[in-house]
Amino acid sequence: MLISAAFLRHSKVQAPMANLRSGVGKVWRGLFSAAGRYRPIPAAETETVQGEFFPFKGDIPREAGDEQGQWLLRFAIERPVFEEVENLVVTPCGGGWKEGVLFEKYSAVKPGLRMLLADHQPKKTAPGGYFIQSEHVDTFGDWMGEYLTPLAQLPHIDAPVFLPAALAAKTYVQRDCARIGIECVGVDEPLLIKRAKVMRQRRFVRYWRPEFASALARLLKVTPPSPAPGSLLYLSRHGERSEVADRTHPNLIVEDAVRKRGGVVLRTANATLDDYIKAGEKAETVLFDHGSAAYNMVYWRPRRVIEFVSDDWWMNSFLFFAASLGVEDYTILCTDWPGVAERLDATLDAPMEAP
Repeated sequence: MLISAAFLRHSKVQAPMANLRSGVGKVWRGLFSAAGRYRPIPAAETETVQGEFFPFKGDIPREAGDEQGQWLLRFAIERPVFEEVENLVVTPCGGGWKEGVLFEKYSAVKPGLRMLLADHQPKKTAPGGYFIQSEHVDTFGDWMGEYLTPLAQLPHIDAPVFLPAALAAKTYVQRDCARIGIECVGVDEPLLIKRAKVMRQRRFVRYWRPEFASALARLLKVTPPSPAPGSLLYLSRHGERSEVADRTHPNLIVEDAVRKRGGVVLRTANATLDDYIKAGEKAETVLFDHGSAAYNMVYWRPRRVIEFVSDDWWMNSFLFFAASLGVEDYTILCTDWPGVAERLDATLDAPMEAP
């Protein structure tokens, strides 16, 4: 089974530098591991097995292989929801240290040289709390998938949730914590948690399963409305700057096409959570430029989804996320290719798949 290069967190322009950093990080991790200062996740815990095949219509992104669909992958050994760890030291950049050893499975990002060399002598102490093992802390999608989704698998959250400093400072993190009643605390200097519960990532990278999406919906207290028949909603990235990778789409062409059909355009650069929640009544068909705003589909009940992608930046996360929400009619349109307006018209004119 091949893991697509689309899982790189960078565009093709940024990829050479990303590959260099990854290679350097691997060397340093090897050296620290040999010295007994770093412990990677055991290989058996990272092995995957292939599950169901999820089809899509339309174009095949360059990084998607040669089939109109993707195979679900899951961990061969199911991980626990959390592990209890005594005397865990967590650092502002996301490191999880125990007895002088940096553990990857207790850390918030893949350890690099900065994390390996960071000061981990505790300056503060907490009696208990949650820390979340993850790989990314960059985007709203990372927050929804790698932070809220593991927390959503708990019956209740009965202690503070400690977050890397940069993530805790993001406005959507503060907004969501306040809305759902989670005490999230940014780690601004090394912190000793005497009785830590480290949330594990049970979902393999972006391979969503229905139980994860439904748990997230429960945590977010979602009550999605039934969309108006024939309604169209376009999440346009016009005017938005990416947190991880540059990409361009013909936003204005798609906006015009949607408006001509009586649809609604929601520009994600300025949209609020209330805007997303209210948009559910207009979301029988959801169109979106590939990006984290699509995770707001958790607040809706779409029947059909159309994703606009670039050959420079694509990953299969939203196909699996939509499928986890019950969407069976999914189309991908590559905006680098000619005739996007005509291909969009043909897609919208075609009858939807029966639910």
